[in-house]
Amino acid sequence: MYHLLSPIEAIVGLVTFAFLLYLLWTKKQSKILNPLPPKIPGGWPVIGHLFYFNNNGDDDRHFSQKLGDLADKYGPVFTFRLGFRRFLAVSSYEAMKECFSTNDIHFADRPALLYGEYLCYNNAMLAVAKYGPYWKKNRKLVNQELLSVSRLEKFKHVRFSIVQKNIKQLYNCDSPMVKINLSDWIDKLTFDIILKMVVGKTYNNGHGEILKAAFQKFMVQAMEIELYDVFHIPFFKWLDLTGNIKAMKQTFKDIDNIIQGWLDEHIKKRETKDVGGENEQDFIDVLLSKRSNEHLGDGYSHDTTIKATVFTLVLDATDTLALHIKWVMALMINNKNVMKKAQEEMDTIVGRDRWVEENDIKNLVYLQAIVKEVLRLHPPAPLSVQHLSVKDCVVNGYHIPKGTALLTNIMKLQRDPQIWVDPDTFDPERFLTTNAAIDYRGQHYELIPFGSGRRACPAMNYSLQVEHLSIAHLIQGFNFATTTNEPLDMKQGVGLTLPKKTDVEVLITPRLPPTLYQY
Repeated sequence: MYHLLSPIEAIVGLVTFAFLLYLLWTKKQSKILNPLPPKIPGGWPVIGHLFYFNNNGDDDRHFSQKLGDLADKYGPVFTFRLGFRRFLAVSSYEAMKECFSTNDIHFADRPALLYGEYLCYNNAMLAVAKYGPYWKKNRKLVNQELLSVSRLEKFKHVRFSIVQKNIKQLYNCDSPMVKINLSDWIDKLTFDIILKMVVGKTYNNGHGEILKAAFQKFMVQAMEIELYDVFHIPFFKWLDLTGNIKAMKQTFKDIDNIIQGWLDEHIKKRETKDVGGENEQDFIDVLLSKRSNEHLGDGYSHDTTIKATVFTLVLDATDTLALHIKWVMALMINNKNVMKKAQEEMDTIVGRDRWVEENDIKNLVYLQAIVKEVLRLHPPAPLSVQHLSVKDCVVNGYHIPKGTALLTNIMKLQRDPQIWVDPDTFDPERFLTTNAAIDYRGQHYELIPFGSGRRACPAMNYSLQVEHLSIAHLIQGFNFATTTNEPLDMKQGVGLTLPKKTDVEVLITPRLPPTLYQY
């Protein structure tokens, strides 16, 4: 038999239902009652602010610099629109902290962009992969198997021996002074180290120049805004008005041909059981062993996953690392008092009768302050890779709708005069005095050169090890002078990572006994 509700039961049920609806409505309204962030004026119908950020004109400044000027006008949290997409730009300590602590999970995703599809193995690379099972599994693999403290320790001798080999190649016993292109030397060094660890090769034993040229193209092409990126209309995927899509496909082909060759060599080596012991395995060997034991693809083929991971590691450990070492050396060469203090510290702590080693770095506090100061002035990525909000949230008291793309202006943050005294001045001493407690590992939101939260750079520890060891060898082994007796040109170039516009060409003279430069 069926039980019919009495009038009282029906009324109670309706009142309860209405009350629940009211609670849901008020909860939603309470979120929406937070105002939207300031929106920069001047947007056009449909296209939004595309013209403002177009570099076809006299204003060829980096995107981060343009956003920094807008922050001076509209505050550290504001929005703008490119096509159909809404962007949130943040540049203050408070906003950064909210984005990467309170709302970290909400901003952990990435938008689908054409450069991720055409240059990054259809978004299989960790930096651009969607937040989900694939990203979590591969990030864990990279952190635990490739870039863990124990794994990096096993390659300690590789880093030291390659730095030693390259530093000794700078020495010329027939001439007390040698002119060198330090930028080219740094490029080769960073390639040598990471290729030996990832592939078991060095820069000259492979395709170094091809990769270097392709990586430079990658950094420029990835900065281009394609119509599909802002309108997400399928037709625009095939509309290549500037030729950049065709160029991206060619750049990817050049890179993939080389990485596929490395992978084929390693597969063949495994088939012949010529892998070697654990301490002799490079990163591709490790990735292939994991391929045999568990499924890592989640929609991607195993080979694609491995190639995307290899590309991520090599790209992060060469382009961004090399450009930062160049900035450090250029600033030290232009600031002779800083160079002198760093070399005096080196002579006191290490001496001149042996080469500096990784174990010495922890005692070279002034050198560490120099690196930290250059990370502040010239972060590896002045503007973060785009984050995508997967849920409505609140930042700085403003309502941020789901689907908003987040851009964190790291360059602007790290030169904020409200945080830093004389923010545009190169002053390593600040990290030995007033700012000594500030760290760059993602928990101090006034200094986040490697990002923060779930999507922070996984190669940070590796990069810092190589950077400190390389710079320490350079300043211990040689004195530096410019070729013109004038300061080096410090203009910035173009690209995703703001490199120096011109190479660091200098004169070097040895400062250690000749026997230390012998092979």
